[in-house]
Amino acid sequence: MSDDSSSPVELTRRRALGGIAMIGAASSAAGAGTMALFSDEETSGNNTVQAGTLDLSVNGDGSNAVIDVSNVVPDESGEDSTTLTNAGTLPGYLAFGITGFRTPENGVNDPESESPHEDDPEGSSSGGSHTGELAQSLELRTELVVGGETHQYLVGHEPVDGDDGFVLASNLSLGPYDIDELELSPGQSVDFVTDYRVLNAGNEIQSDSVEIEAEFGLTQEPDQITLPEQRDVPATAVGASDDQKNAGVEFEYANSFDQSLTINNVHVQPDDTDLTLVSDRNGGTDYESFTFNADLHVETPSGDANGWVDGGSDQFQVPGWIDLDSDGYNDAADQEAVLSADGTAIINLYAFRNGSGNKEEMSGNRVSVTLDVTLADGTDTFVPLVMTPD
Repeated sequence: MSDDSSSPVELTRRRALGGIAMIGAASSAAGAGTMALFSDEETSGNNTVQAGTLDLSVNGDGSNAVIDVSNVVPDESGEDSTTLTNAGTLPGYLAFGITGFRTPENGVNDPESESPHEDDPEGSSSGGSHTGELAQSLELRTELVVGGETHQYLVGHEPVDGDDGFVLASNLSLGPYDIDELELSPGQSVDFVTDYRVLNAGNEIQSDSVEIEAEFGLTQEPDQITLPEQRDVPATAVGASDDQKNAGVEFEYANSFDQSLTINNVHVQPDDTDLTLVSDRNGGTDYESFTFNADLHVETPSGDANGWVDGGSDQFQVPGWIDLDSDGYNDAADQEAVLSADGTAIINLYAFRNGSGNKEEMSGNRVSVTLDVTLADGTDTFVPLVMTPD
């Protein structure tokens, strides 16, 4: 690999949530019989009751980067650590979740374009927000450390015989993570420690990056909030007319922003780990017709732009991103969706399959779907959704 490679890895805190605990006072009195009692009255002034605070600080608020690693190269490994501190006056419970991630290509130089594992053409403007190869070689393992001892592993797991607990960045789970009731006293800190390594990589990772967005919160009670805040949307299990199983999922997304947006990419994450593919098998000799003749279709109201991606005989791995702008073919079988400020889109995913390629019934199968969108003002953001199809 040439010396000019640069592959930053960054995990940022999108939002730190705090709460205010209300403090009250109660009094009681009791009397009985006809006894005469002595009494006295005094006045006490300038009394103050102040609400306590919960205030989560990341790196002393000097930076919101939880993981910040740059210029990684093949076969490199290392550790990065950040400190989370309860800077308030009340104890609080920590909450954590991963909102989404991107794997930008950041252009392709000459050595990168010549790699047999490079999927994008040569050119400084080539590649999209989920087309870089670094995530396929970057492995992560994160833990919360309190008082120098591991409290809990969040990404990956504790090393055991034959398994060191690392997971590929491309396989990160989105959504809330359970933390075992980690309570931070006022002034107490916890270290968020990440081990990373880059394995089985070559020139294809040059300039690629991995950008992960996470949320931390501090609450008065455990499980008081769920991060990220996933919107629960109604969904239906659907299929082609001759399907014995309704292996697809149809759901609605109502634009909650005050401006139009473009749906660029969709992350699909079934709870059932046996489901590993989304594909309509449209192409070759294994043709299966569906309503929209596409693996992913976004139907928008009149005046907006529909979106779709049809991988032909290809298939999309899940959990994973489906890019509406590129299915790997130079044709018209892909298009990003544009949704107006008050618009509602109908989104179809077809069909969910197991590792053998067989379709699975999706009724009652919970699925998390994250939309990677660009607002009209240029802001990029994630929209986490969750659904259990009827």
